[in-house]
Amino acid sequence: MSCEKIVVFGITGSIGQQTEKIVAAFPEKFQIVACTAGRNVAKLAEMLPRHKSIKKVVFAEKCDVSGLDFDGKIGFGREAMAELLALKPDKIVMALPGKAGWEITVTAIKMGIQVCLANKESLVIAGYYLGNSVTSDRKKIVPVDSEHAALMQLLEGRDRSTLRKVYITASGGALRDLSASEMAEADAATALKHPVWQMGAKVTIDSATMLNKGLELFEAFWLFDLDPAMLDVLVHPGVSVHAALLFKDGSSLSQNAVSSMLVPIAAALSYPQMLDIVSKFPEMNFSYEDKVMEFKKPDLVKYPLLATAFRLLRERDYSGMVAYAVSDEIAVNRLLKNEIRVKGIHEIVMSAVSRFSGLKTPSSIADISEFIDEIERYSLSLLI
Repeated sequence: MSCEKIVVFGITGSIGQQTEKIVAAFPEKFQIVACTAGRNVAKLAEMLPRHKSIKKVVFAEKCDVSGLDFDGKIGFGREAMAELLALKPDKIVMALPGKAGWEITVTAIKMGIQVCLANKESLVIAGYYLGNSVTSDRKKIVPVDSEHAALMQLLEGRDRSTLRKVYITASGGALRDLSASEMAEADAATALKHPVWQMGAKVTIDSATMLNKGLELFEAFWLFDLDPAMLDVLVHPGVSVHAALLFKDGSSLSQNAVSSMLVPIAAALSYPQMLDIVSKFPEMNFSYEDKVMEFKKPDLVKYPLLATAFRLLRERDYSGMVAYAVSDEIAVNRLLKNEIRVKGIHEIVMSAVSRFSGLKTPSSIADISEFIDEIERYSLSLLI
């Protein structure tokens, strides 16, 4: 296999940093030719010496880059980010947070550039516009989420008529041991204390409310073209099982792995091949010894946003799904500013979903952008 050229969108974030580790470990297979960063100049400065192949860097906004030892081009802002696709890489890693990456994702697909997708919101927002024939094509989109990378392995070449249930698992997040009333009153600091994963602030908060599992249900629907009635969630605090299939004959099959994003990132970058990750990262070797395989149904009263997601999926309410994703970004920002508690996220998202449910889903990039703006204005106007 020739060395593949990659552009990483969001290289200084959690997924981006681990993508950089994989690429650095397998330089004969991959090279990063460009990347975007938020404002973390120091973190990027650490990475650049390991990747002389990087010729262009784009920051989310103007910042001081005087201390950056880099001979390539430096850009700023969203337009400069989108222009990185003109480099025509073999694939991109989309790891920008929230709604930021959806347009770049769509453009890359239309240009024939494979997208390794770590951004759930992109698919939720653009899924209807792209259509299942595109979203379920692994030559176009390869999932990076641990649950969907696991499903990719489990479903590959599988006779779908034999399936009864398709499960994604959930750790339960930072608030899993609180009562429903305690969870409702939790603040940002409490919701950010994830018991297992080290992630960005938004996805950690989404894990605490289990809204992330709602987004992942939508993502699984688009990625694998599955009947919504077949999709389900299991709470698995041990986080060693990432997805499972239940068959009509009563048997089941699961994908188990160390709780590290290195495994699914490597699976996405190398698809359909499999990298020998353990030779480079021995700590990724999975062992069954001393694992607690405990599973339970999620409490849909305690986690009303997950209950809402199941309903939207069952009803194939695509506009409601977009409202779910976009309003959450507004709500999480307010929580991080200590303007609301977790119950405020519930109220904002459920109000936006109610307002925008059942509408005709936008069918162009311009219409989608206008729809997002409308949802954001509504969500910001809510007095919580």
